[in-house]
Amino acid sequence: MTRQFGERAGRGVHLVGSVPLSSPDDVFQQLAGALGDRVERLPDGETGPRSDWIVWQYPVLSSKPEFEVCPPGPHAYRSLPRLRLRDGASAGTMRFDDLGYASAAVASFRTFVRLKRAGVIPAHVRFQVSLPTPLSPIAAFVATEHQSAVEPAYEAAMLDEVRRIAAAIPHDQLAIQWDANFEFAMLDGLLPCWFTDVRDAVVERLLRLARAVPADVQLGFHFCHDHERLRHDHPYDARRMVEVANALSAVMTRPLHWLHLPVPGGRLDVTFFEKLAPLQLRPETELYLGIVHLDEGVAGVQARLTAARRYLDGFGIATACGWGRHRTADLPALVQLHTAVTAPTRADRPAAVPFAWPDRFPPVPDESWTVAPLDPTASAYDAVDQHSWYTNLDPVVAELADTLRDGDVLVDYSGGTGLLVERLKLRHVGRRVGAVIVDPSPAFLRVAVEKFANDRGVAVRRLPRDDQGHVLALDDVLGPDLGRAGVDVIVSSNAVQFYDDLDVTVAAWRRTLRPGGRLLVSSSDIRNPRARANEWVLQETVGVLADLAEGIVRSHVELAAYRTLLDDAVRLKAHATVRDRHFPAPRPLDGYLATLAEGGFTVASVREASVTVDVDDWYEYLAADAGTVLGWVGGTTEVDGAEASDQARADRGRLLRRAIDLAFGTRTTFQACWTYITCVTDGTDLAPPPS
Repeated sequence: MTRQFGERAGRGVHLVGSVPLSSPDDVFQQLAGALGDRVERLPDGETGPRSDWIVWQYPVLSSKPEFEVCPPGPHAYRSLPRLRLRDGASAGTMRFDDLGYASAAVASFRTFVRLKRAGVIPAHVRFQVSLPTPLSPIAAFVATEHQSAVEPAYEAAMLDEVRRIAAAIPHDQLAIQWDANFEFAMLDGLLPCWFTDVRDAVVERLLRLARAVPADVQLGFHFCHDHERLRHDHPYDARRMVEVANALSAVMTRPLHWLHLPVPGGRLDVTFFEKLAPLQLRPETELYLGIVHLDEGVAGVQARLTAARRYLDGFGIATACGWGRHRTADLPALVQLHTAVTAPTRADRPAAVPFAWPDRFPPVPDESWTVAPLDPTASAYDAVDQHSWYTNLDPVVAELADTLRDGDVLVDYSGGTGLLVERLKLRHVGRRVGAVIVDPSPAFLRVAVEKFANDRGVAVRRLPRDDQGHVLALDDVLGPDLGRAGVDVIVSSNAVQFYDDLDVTVAAWRRTLRPGGRLLVSSSDIRNPRARANEWVLQETVGVLADLAEGIVRSHVELAAYRTLLDDAVRLKAHATVRDRHFPAPRPLDGYLATLAEGGFTVASVREASVTVDVDDWYEYLAADAGTVLGWVGGTTEVDGAEASDQARADRGRLLRRAIDLAFGTRTTFQACWTYITCVTDGTDLAPPPS
């Protein structure tokens, strides 16, 4: 049957979060295949350090100098030491830069997207991020008398994690679940708390967390009642959960997409379900009951289904908490139990139609470099997208999102290892667009082949050079099916400064694009007259650092061995020529615009943006190519016929570090101006580009 979202009943399966497997890849592979037609969302299993729920946050808190470590108190969580503010310390100085949840979510989402593009994860399924409410780690680890002081700083950090997750993951692919646990122990009087009106205080906290999730991101709550260790005389009942759920539903100003409530195991307690009857959820809210207990089998689930249906008109099923409470060996039985008592909710959904290339255009050509061993340098370069300045690709990805339609073909010219295409794929998972990564480097393209091995919508083509060093024209490389007016969009990001024969390249672009097609050019190495006074042309830093390095050598005795090299003008010039070829001097914006116009393009817009560059990131990038930046220190094979010694290479790195420290002092970042040019192949009116 097709899911009817207007009904409160989900009648599907919900996975709370944890799964006892070794990696998100294993979780997605195993559960998507087994339960993909029954779930709306898939978590990454909270594997690795996160497998013990909030325990991995203990060192995040205990590392703060404001805390001292004290013996466990009567309410200690897992018998861990309690954290108490030192005498004279203030929680007002406490800052949490990174809790780790956003980093884990972004890394898992890359795997999610890869498997979704490969058809392993069904198209309708969203990526679920399960987060503890901030109150939980605070109540678990911080001394009772200091919890009220520390909670605001930790909550602010957790909400910043949510902002980072929402900024990195497309909202139509994302679902966020808040796991509320300690709140219900406080409501039941089983744990001390620092607020008096407990119910109102809990609801207000949950509302703040709900408001932090963007309205177009799916939101759910898991109400956990894992406090059996504190109960000596009575089991938990549903009244507190119903009260909180009804209060949230009544006042929440955004959709609540699902609610998960645990159900106690052991004997069948019909009274528990009777107390769920007053539950008043909105029409869009799917209800999932944790009625699956592995030791009770199908008969136990069916008995609870029968009891619950006396008081509720529809719901999906789940375990009472995460699957991480089970052994890995239990997973087949858990899957079988869930499938035995549910029916597919997406059985009639047609499979997504993949992008199809022309018959005579194989995505990966039959050439030797496509199966060569991966080059370590190219693989290392592929990690550059983690560097700060690669946010410069975000405006390009945003514009492509507004431009590309199903069936379109994009060419990423000088696309290297596919950094732009990967970001586009992460942002627009369901878009059926073909992307051709074109580059002169077979080593870089080999990484792209590996990266997109399971994505038939990505093709690669090498731009070979002729005997004069000129690259083959794009239309010739793409062949007859795409090479002549067969492409919808061409992108050139961070590479246009390297094109010596720009007019020839532009002409080939023009021949390749369909009428009305777009060309997007972006770079920080265009001299833009609208750049701010504090903004660098990024490549221009290289010449500055080279000059500073020469001055450091002349003035520091421990580097005297390299001073004679500075007096060899011919050799120094030869190294400067190599450096300038790899880091060319910036050309003016007007020159680029004139060449584009002469090549048959209409310039639709020119924008600029200030991009923050981390100084250490930029040093790491340049240090990997220190032989080009400071080749005269020790020599290079290209200029001197022999490579530098290990000592000289180490001296290059240290000298480059000293130069960059001299240039930027104690500053950790600097600003660079990125220029974005949008062109069309004729006078077609364009919608304004994204701001």
